[in-house]
Amino acid sequence: MSTRTRPGTVRDPLSRRGFLLGAGGGAVAAALALAGCSSDDDGTDGGTDAKPAGASSTGDGGKSAAFPVTVEGKPGPTTVKAEPKRVAAVGYLRDTDVALALGAPLVLATRNAVFPSGLAPWQKPATPPELVTATDGLPLEKIAAATPDLILAADDYQIEDDYGKLTRIAPTLGYSNGIGKDDWELTAQRIGDVLGKRAKADELVTRVRAKISEVRSQHPEFAGKTFTFGPVGADGSVFTTSSTADAAAVFFSQLGLKLSPKVTSLPKSATPGRSQIARERLDLLDADVIILTYVNDDARKKFEADDLFKRLPAVKRGSYVPLDIGTAVALAFPSLLSIPYGLDAVAPKLATAVKNGG
Repeated sequence: MSTRTRPGTVRDPLSRRGFLLGAGGGAVAAALALAGCSSDDDGTDGGTDAKPAGASSTGDGGKSAAFPVTVEGKPGPTTVKAEPKRVAAVGYLRDTDVALALGAPLVLATRNAVFPSGLAPWQKPATPPELVTATDGLPLEKIAAATPDLILAADDYQIEDDYGKLTRIAPTLGYSNGIGKDDWELTAQRIGDVLGKRAKADELVTRVRAKISEVRSQHPEFAGKTFTFGPVGADGSVFTTSSTADAAAVFFSQLGLKLSPKVTSLPKSATPGRSQIARERLDLLDADVIILTYVNDDARKKFEADDLFKRLPAVKRGSYVPLDIGTAVALAFPSLLSIPYGLDAVAPKLATAVKNGG
């Protein structure tokens, strides 16, 4: 399946990260095509592959490496000679998230077409960066005009095409394990290394992990409860996360929930980690908690009015959680910033749904 379309753009909602196929509906449909990024890899250990060029490693009690520093990556190594003063984040979401979380001097970022401001609600820069549109690929001239001395592209799903072009502008950080396969901890650590802020990255990773553990401990009733999670398109098409390696599935599992065994054995669709559910088999969505998100309000109203959906036991007892697009994207693309936002938004809704289940 092609990975050339940048997620969150309007050209084609069929991105590799997507889990909504054929939804239509422009930028929001494309974003819902994203919600539920699949890692396809259970083996990521969250470690770092950074090493200073001719200097000591970052493994010195959490202190950041002295410059120059080199971080290895599959597209190629990234060598940063001095502390970056002008940073561009050109990936979909998480490059910008981590740059903001670490207080990087962010001068440019790609606009997120899902959100009216171009930034996600958890992205609140003190000084807004220049936002550029990447509908049909990165605007290389605008990126070059911003004169960055470091480009973050670990979350760029077109990195095979972009890497050589970007490195002619400035040192560029790509992914470590593969497109969409780096977990949020590893992404934070690697970006922390190239920014010279590894100690702060480690501190924030620890803080976010603690928040996840806190929410889980506050809700012991989540333990062992099954869930399904997926989007509904404008045409009524339904896809569900069917891989436990999916980023959203991992998010819910960290709270104690378990992906329903009804969906884990379903045939996969063209999008990794996703399975399509026919209307007459909506029963496959039924679980202790059903979590759905929608391309727009009309799609939600139409789907919720369907008798087959209304007859699902979880729906009848009030164990159905509809999510807004912002929360769905926060869960689908976990980062230092989006995880706390997603936890605050979804935990109370899950608690109500589980309580209604008895």
